[in-house]
Amino acid sequence: MSGFKPRSDFLRALQERGFIHQCSDFESLDALALKGEAVGYIGFDATAPSLHAGSLVQIMMLHWLQRTGNKAIALMGGGTTMVGDPSGRDESRKMLTIEDIEANKTSIKQVFSKFLTFGDGPKDAIMTDNAEWLTTLGWIEMLRDIGRHFSVNRMLSMDSVKLRLDRDNEHGLSFIEFNYMILQAYDFPVLARRHGCNVQMGGS
Repeated sequence: MSGFKPRSDFLRALQERGFIHQCSDFESLDALALKGEAVGYIGFDATAPSLHAGSLVQIMMLHWLQRTGNKAIALMGGGTTMVGDPSGRDESRKMLTIEDIEANKTSIKQVFSKFLTFGDGPKDAIMTDNAEWLTTLGWIEMLRDIGRHFSVNRMLSMDSVKLRLDRDNEHGLSFIEFNYMILQAYDFPVLARRHGCNVQMGGS
């Protein structure tokens, strides 16, 4: 963000707090936020009954998005939690039962009401769960309609995959984990269609 001076309150708030690591298009995001037309989401997998301290940065990004007149979407990863994010892992995550995931989601949801205002208004925050659409996908449908847009070469170049493939031990990358990035990416077009989402945010 060197040299870029945002005009929107949203990007200024994030810049002042050191929240910005990288962005694909500062100018376009700044223009959307300036007009109050940014609709952004961050996903949170339900791997434990509470979020770790690092998640506070992402929650505060949603907080500042809403506080500066834009719309925030907190996405519960009920579906992606069933698969498991391979990022930053030496081995596969423990597979949780559906009951454990549901209990974790219930516990985590309570945190967000302290930072976001939920409701039915145009600028009220939304909380939704990707289990709603991911668990209803058919296997052939996913391959034909979603998987065909992904390059295996590009997927193999991702750090989350390379780390696991480069390790010479019994903890290889499972096929289910390899699919995680496809399912995670599918959230965006669904949220775009349903809620007009135009910004994806996350942590580094």
